[in-house]
Amino acid sequence: MITRIGVAPRRPGMTTADFQAHWAGPHAAAVAPLPGLARYWQNHALPEGEETLLPWPGFDACSELDFPDAAIMEAAFAGPGYFDRVQPDEARFVDKAAGGLMLSRREVIRGSPDPGAGVRLWRFLRAAPGRGAAELTAALAAAPALDAAQAQELFIALPEAETGRAPIFDAAETFWFDAPAAALAALGSSAMRQRLSALAGLVRGTEHLLARVIPVPPQAS
Repeated sequence: MITRIGVAPRRPGMTTADFQAHWAGPHAAAVAPLPGLARYWQNHALPEGEETLLPWPGFDACSELDFPDAAIMEAAFAGPGYFDRVQPDEARFVDKAAGGLMLSRREVIRGSPDPGAGVRLWRFLRAAPGRGAAELTAALAAAPALDAAQAQELFIALPEAETGRAPIFDAAETFWFDAPAAALAALGSSAMRQRLSALAGLVRGTEHLLARVIPVPPQAS
């Protein structure tokens, strides 16, 4: 299984609320029938007023699309379903020129991620110069656990040589919590500091996203 993580900022002049409403409505309906789509989750940043609870990570859309393999994924994005429905709708609400992709392999490290309960804290990571993605993901898997989280996932970026695309991030990890307050507390906890210490020298940049997950059921095209 391959997970296609796509990120992009909303179009200028569009509010977060309007963006998320369009994404969860018309755009979800356009994407759901893509052939071969096995899982489609939208990660909607938790709001605070007109902006988001955590500092803006540089994007508003964060989608996950699972396909059985890269060939099936490429066929879905080369077919009429994408060009006739999805691509024209993307132009209505996201700035694709400022976005990017990470094709990845998803691993559930512990627990059972449940999009119907709680919130999800994302950490998107870039490897430091001279340190490879494989080294980074091995360190992430071995780093001290964040016991306050109910579940944890690791997304390992597939190399450009395999996919033909340079990933926007080298790895990502997620932690699931029952409430936003628990996620914020964990983000500043001593356990998180211990986890970060284990990655010292391996990471050159990190973005965070605190989101609620909206699962979109795939539909037969």
